[in-house]
Amino acid sequence: MCQSSLVLSSKFEKRVSVRKTLEPMTRSVDLQGRIIDCNDKYARMLGYVKDEVVGMSIFEHTPEESHPKLQMIFDQWKNHESVNNRRFPLITRSGNIFDVLITVGDVFGNDGMVIRSRTTLLDYQEVQDLQELVKLSKYESLYEYSPDMYRTVNIDGIIIHCNNKYAETMGYEKSEIIGRNLVEHTADRSVSDILINMARWRASAICETGEIWMKPKNGNEFPATVSPTNLFDDNGALIGRNVVIQDITKTLETTKMLEERRKIDQMKDEFLTGITHELKTPLTPIIGFSQALSKPGMLGDLNEKQSDAVNTILSNATHLRQLVTDLLDIHKLELGRMKFKMSEFEIKELLASVKSSVTHAINEKNMKLKITANTNGKIIGDQFRIEEVMTNMLYNAIDFSPRNTGVIEIIVEKEAEMIKISIKDNGSGIPDDKQAELFNKFYQITTSINRRHGGTGLGLSICKGLAEGMGGAVGVISKEGKGSTFYFTINPTGVES
Repeated sequence: MCQSSLVLSSKFEKRVSVRKTLEPMTRSVDLQGRIIDCNDKYARMLGYVKDEVVGMSIFEHTPEESHPKLQMIFDQWKNHESVNNRRFPLITRSGNIFDVLITVGDVFGNDGMVIRSRTTLLDYQEVQDLQELVKLSKYESLYEYSPDMYRTVNIDGIIIHCNNKYAETMGYEKSEIIGRNLVEHTADRSVSDILINMARWRASAICETGEIWMKPKNGNEFPATVSPTNLFDDNGALIGRNVVIQDITKTLETTKMLEERRKIDQMKDEFLTGITHELKTPLTPIIGFSQALSKPGMLGDLNEKQSDAVNTILSNATHLRQLVTDLLDIHKLELGRMKFKMSEFEIKELLASVKSSVTHAINEKNMKLKITANTNGKIIGDQFRIEEVMTNMLYNAIDFSPRNTGVIEIIVEKEAEMIKISIKDNGSGIPDDKQAELFNKFYQITTSINRRHGGTGLGLSICKGLAEGMGGAVGVISKEGKGSTFYFTINPTGVES
């Protein structure tokens, strides 16, 4: 049991009405069938006192017509065969006959040889009465055929009933279970907890749900939750409890796996954050000095070959910085840690800023850029992230559109309650069977395109994550050979939909 479940408020520390049930009779028998010890209940049930029973033959306590059956059971025990809950008659001093369930165990001497039996006998009628009470207190089919384990114990923890699932899971026949103490099915590590729990329950009648380790016949212990409910007799006296037992091995394994994954994710997050910072630190002066060298007269004039080398350094350093930024962004999006700074801004300011950031690339390929704004005014959103999505889509369009004849159009329009921004090009278009994968991480249509245009396949995945983070979505409309239109929507109120 969980220690927390064993704490009991003092207001519940009171005696409850309890009726003892199914107290076992016990006797020890030597190899000749003489009784060498018994408990008080055994003697009392047969009409004797204990001192009178010791030394008597077990055959004297058996109806004469059942002597052959007793001899067979006795021989089975001496031949080390299992005897569990065998129904058998006993006869009292006054001649009354009643049935018991008999279970025989071994007692070994110092030399390892069996020297006597330890026999447990349960009043068969009392077992039947209790099991009938269980049936009346539960729907029998629910109890018997439940996918969970059920067992019913009396005040002393003796198992008086169980369902098929319990017997199957514990690896016993039902006849081997009835009459056994629940401690026999409890792993050593949980025995003290279950005994404390039982003692508190007897004193208070309060059932406590908790966790224990079960010990099946094969010894493969497993963790389980136990959820008991009380069982009362007709006079309201507590006589036992029904217990639902659920194997939580998979639950614990899943919890452990999730915890390990959380730790790995945390380590990965810390590593990625650290490594991106370390990578960006040397890139900043590389890009800064490369930009300075590329401007005529700032740090001295360069010849054509030197200028080309500096531009190559600048281009690759800028690309590497973008790659590092993309990796950090995709990681934040995956973990749901991307922060959005919502503020009010003008659509025309957004378009002007985006146009300025791609003008150099447009001019370099001698292309045309058109802007069609069908809606204007102010909206609320993360302007920086919206620009990031637009710029990413624009550079894709520039990259895949033809030099000198390329035309790219930015279209802003209202669609229902959303703002829709589209980037339309007259490039090569995308095959129908490739479009569904475009927004997946690291996806490239073909390796030849990857070699020709560069890129890691992170850009559109980041666009998707950012758009969804701002309450919108992304999509593409394309026809092979007839260009493409990439679009995304955002919630203009800055509230995630």
